[in-house]
Amino acid sequence: MKKFLGAVLGAVLLTNTAFAMNFSQPVEIGRIGFPVQAPYNGFIVERATSNSGGAFLEEDNTKTYVRGVAQFGGLYCDYDFDAEDFLHSLKFGGENNYVVALEMSFKEIQRILSDENLTLYVLYHEYCTSHLNLIGEMDGRWFNFVDSKNLSAEYFGGNDGYKMDGSVVYERPKTFGGTIVIPYHRWHWEGDSETEGEFRLKWDEAAQWFSVEQIVY
Repeated sequence: MKKFLGAVLGAVLLTNTAFAMNFSQPVEIGRIGFPVQAPYNGFIVERATSNSGGAFLEEDNTKTYVRGVAQFGGLYCDYDFDAEDFLHSLKFGGENNYVVALEMSFKEIQRILSDENLTLYVLYHEYCTSHLNLIGEMDGRWFNFVDSKNLSAEYFGGNDGYKMDGSVVYERPKTFGGTIVIPYHRWHWEGDSETEGEFRLKWDEAAQWFSVEQIVY
């Protein structure tokens, strides 16, 4: 009986391993947005594979762009520096299929590949606060899988704001096989705390979405 149960358990573990989605390490593929307190007249766009906007040469010879569409591999960003609503001046997703609209602050863009049909992009900003979105394309459809503002509302009572003492700050994600890990710490006027915990994301095949687990150190 023990041998039988052991064989069944081994088969289950093997099956779960075989069908687990695994992820590559995040790789930065570009940046776009407006740096904090910059004296510029448009957005900085770095390492885009294409950019329909016209460049403006700033006094320090930096190129900036007011309006256009920038492509970073399979990810598109529709940007408008003069948008009436600056909270939605950067739109990200597929071509003419944007799934998230963000404010104009400078964003790092990372790409995470999987061994299945899912490609993920991390949109990340940090400056006395943070904002992280995990969006992705699967079978031609785009989704906004994770918004750190939603995590803050659910796990930290919404304590997430610019120069807010004790505010949660999300760190850049890491991957470990089939798990995406997002560490976090706290912002304080006297200095940031050590990393306090992490969120672990795993792909749930049945739900076709990510499960979220919080680990407090």
